Amino acid sequence: MAKRLKTITAGRLVIVGCYTIPTPRSSDRERRALREISTAAQMRMNLIRSWQKLEALLAANFTRRDLHLVFTYDDEHLPVSRAEAVKLMKKLIRLLREYRKARGQETKYIYVTEQLSAEGGRLHHHMILNSTGADLEVIRSLWPYGSVELEPLDLWEGYEALAKYLTKEPRECGKAESGARTWAASIGLKKPKVESEIVRDNITVAAPPGAIILSSPPPIENEFGIFTTIKYYLPIRKEKKGARPPRKRQQNSPRVFIRSGNQV
Repeated sequence: MAKRLKTITAGRLVIVGCYTIPTPRSSDRERRALREISTAAQMRMNLIRSWQKLEALLAANFTRRDLHLVFTYDDEHLPVSRAEAVKLMKKLIRLLREYRKARGQETKYIYVTEQLSAEGGRLHHHMILNSTGADLEVIRSLWPYGSVELEPLDLWEGYEALAKYLTKEPRECGKAESGARTWAASIGLKKPKVESEIVRDNITVAAPPGAIILSSPPPIENEFGIFTTIKYYLPIRKEKKGARPPRKRQQNSPRVFIRSGNQV
């Protein structure tokens, strides 16, 4: 037997899965049993749900220094439709991009437009925006349609909670979540890095020292194979002055062990 080790890296967020795969010598019975393991691994590791895709995108591009903004409308400026609201948000983004470009600042964002009611609730927008250190007054001056609320991302309990919150409308309105993207994003955002390799059957995984473990559910297994997974934040590395920076592969890699406990 052998295993497939799959690693998704998005900024400091790392998701690792390791599961048994069949070999050319595997029997039909073994292949059927391992297909169940493989299916469970794919459901966990393939970022099928909308919030999973957004969680990885957020983690790859935004940090605790960036911002969560909420744009609302007063009665005088309330749009008649979602399409009109989106036009106003695009106008804001265009003006903000022009303002920042003139000062040599980039503009990275992800936003959603919500109504939160199948019968027609009050339109508003949520935006995740990279911070420049002095944003609120500028953004408020570009949004004359209502109020702007701002908070740093470190108030959120991780990217998963934020991603679920930003994709809540389809679930709360009773619509099935197909995994289709429900948000708009700036061009050029970094994509999560996905790595896959075949390893020995006695390999398992663990987070590196200092990592923050987000989830490590019980393994899924049967008589022929096992699937283990772990999700964590990489530790914040403080580089010593004059020290050579670590190689990227070493920094982003999970720790891999054989079952006897010796590091490979």
